[in-house]
Amino acid sequence: MREIIEVLIGDTVQITWVNSGVTPSPLIAALYTGSETIVDSGTMTESGTGNGFFFRNVTMPDTPGFYVAETLATIASLPYKRRIKIHAVLGEVD
Repeated sequence: MREIIEVLIGDTVQITWVNSGVTPSPLIAALYTGSETIVDSGTMTESGTGNGFFFRNVTMPDTPGFYVAETLATIASLPYKRRIKIHAVLGEVD
C-alpha cells in the first residue's frame, strides 16, 4: 500500500522526477482533486543542467480533502505515469 502524504492547505508541495539517463519529453506534472478534476498542471523544470533532476512546485488549494499529484513522462515513445496521494488538512488552532 502506498503512503498518503499529509500537508496543510495552502502549503507548497514539490513534485519530483529523477531520470535514469534518458531525458523524458514531454515531462508534465499535474495536481487533481480526489474526483479527478485538474487543479494545476505544467511542465517540470530541470534543477541545474544535465543532472536529470526535475521538479514542479504546486500550491495546495484552500479546500481540505484528498488530491493526487501526477507525473507524466514520455521516453522513447513510451508513456510513464507516477501518482502520489496527498491529504490536505486544516491546521489546528489553539
